[in-house]
Amino acid sequence: MLNSILTIVVILIISVCFSNSVNGQSNNDSIILLKHSPKKATLLALIPGAGQIYNKKYWKLPIVYAGFGATGYFAFYARSQYLNYNEAYVCKVNSLENLLVVEYNPEQNSYICNVNEKVCKNELATKYSEEELKYYRDSFRRDMEFSFILMAAWYVLQLLDATVDAHLYYWNVDDNISMRIEPVIMQPNISMPSVIPGSAINHTGLKISVNF
Repeated sequence: MLNSILTIVVILIISVCFSNSVNGQSNNDSIILLKHSPKKATLLALIPGAGQIYNKKYWKLPIVYAGFGATGYFAFYARSQYLNYNEAYVCKVNSLENLLVVEYNPEQNSYICNVNEKVCKNELATKYSEEELKYYRDSFRRDMEFSFILMAAWYVLQLLDATVDAHLYYWNVDDNISMRIEPVIMQPNISMPSVIPGSAINHTGLKISVNF
């Protein structure tokens, strides 16, 4: 009889503990689901601006898109200029100047000799020399590569910004935080014997108080 009663009590205790653990786990799960997730913010930030929207930092959206707009404009402008000067440079290098061209005329059964003065009709090629075209082409290529690097760095920066904001989402700065600096007069301890001459003289100093 006693053993049966103990068995029933043990079963009841185990069932109660199990139900509490399940309820606690479900409550914790609900809390975790409702918690602001830095991982989710990071994944959303793969789309520029989405992480800032998730963190409710809407004022950062113009900054994010302005950075992409500026770097993108300079990157594609430099790329277009690089392609133009590269085409002119290739045309200039491959241009045929003062080339003797011999053509056969079957009607007259004779050969006609002409001097081809210039084959390349590119406007930039006629305006600049071969060295100048090469210099401008390389300059715009460097500007293009640097602009694309800045665009990639800006993308990583907005990704990190969304992640850090998500980690600090619940961090609150109390309005009661304050710091106060005031002068104080330090009086000597009269209970201790004066070992050093002049140590019994009052001293002035600063007191720094921080409230938080």
